[in-house]
Amino acid sequence: MNEFYLSTEFAVENTKEPINKQIYRFLKKAIIECRLLPGDPLSENEVSSKFKSKVSRQPVREALIKLAEDDFVEIQPKKTTRVARISRQDIMQGADIRMAIEGYAIAKAIANMNAKTISDLEHNLERQKAAAEQYDLHEHFRLDEEFHRTLLYTAGLDRAWTIVEQIKGTTDRVRFLSLEYELTPIISTSEAHERILNAIKKKDTRAAKQAVLDHVLATRDQMEAVIAKCKKEWFRD
Repeated sequence: MNEFYLSTEFAVENTKEPINKQIYRFLKKAIIECRLLPGDPLSENEVSSKFKSKVSRQPVREALIKLAEDDFVEIQPKKTTRVARISRQDIMQGADIRMAIEGYAIAKAIANMNAKTISDLEHNLERQKAAAEQYDLHEHFRLDEEFHRTLLYTAGLDRAWTIVEQIKGTTDRVRFLSLEYELTPIISTSEAHERILNAIKKKDTRAAKQAVLDHVLATRDQMEAVIAKCKKEWFRD
């Protein structure tokens, strides 16, 4: 298991959210952020031992099953559960799905846009740039998600975000690898978002849609370049 992960302890939050869902979120985040790499083993005992308060194996097992359903881990009977290898085809197909959803949604977002939402997006972009300057990958990616989620919610397509979020999970694993190994400039995402926001402020639907499509396509092309440079055993196709 990844040494960074092994050296860290985590606490179950005292909330109404079930423990298995908290563990799912924690492990998914660790996988997406490449603190757990493709092929890393995930035993129920080791995962449960990483929490400061006592956690039984049952919620860990439930979290791993859900992660397997979402293609983040591979569970084989009587064998070691491992972090799933990344599917190149899922990344390529995911780009097409995102272009269909977000390319369509941007017009609806512009129609529903108000001054507060524009202000929120501007503030988000400012923080993105600051995170890029500080090379804070985790904060930059969090703000990236917030930016795209805001657009879909403004369009009245909050359920579509669930689809995009799942697609982004696979893509973001490679994006973290690309930034960790300095293969992709972190500022490129902020620059793409700035073009989208400028078009939104002008209420230029055509330009905004093109900026969204260009952004997704550029990300896809970057991912292909990254995959070619990464370890082949991290990928399954």
